[in-house]
Amino acid sequence: MGVFLLALAFVFLFVPGMLEPFSGGTQSETPGANRVADDLVTRTLGDASQPYVLDKKCTLELFNGSSGGCRFDDGTMPERVGVKERTRVNVTIRGELDGDGQSDILCWDGYSTPSKLVERGHAGCTPGTPDVFLLTNGSLPEGSGGQTVSAQRVALLDERDVTLEVVMW
Repeated sequence: MGVFLLALAFVFLFVPGMLEPFSGGTQSETPGANRVADDLVTRTLGDASQPYVLDKKCTLELFNGSSGGCRFDDGTMPERVGVKERTRVNVTIRGELDGDGQSDILCWDGYSTPSKLVERGHAGCTPGTPDVFLLTNGSLPEGSGGQTVSAQRVALLDERDVTLEVVMW
């Protein structure tokens, strides 16, 4: 009876762990989201000598739709950040700029003089106006069943503290 109970305990404790690598789920995207977030803030949008300081030109190009001599190619967001096309990814830059204590998606207002970062909802953030666009790009996780993984990194953009968020599913 003791041997039977030990064998049964072994099955309950170790078999689920042995099968876990073969089960699908969002946990498989966790390393990918972290890799993309790290790569964006330390290499693609920045410089290894000054990690977490985002180059304004390349950051704007990432969200505006062209490469413009930056460390990524033209194409879809998955192609730009270096993940497989079947992986859905969204990259967003958020920040708290207006003093209300709430972080929101940031917008580049290139129409005003001087050009500046503003929060979505600000009078200067009217996407569709030339040189004005939200700092978010990629597909949206609607229909993902809420099974997404995200990675966030705090960085400096245009001398402002911002949070770069990568969501994958």
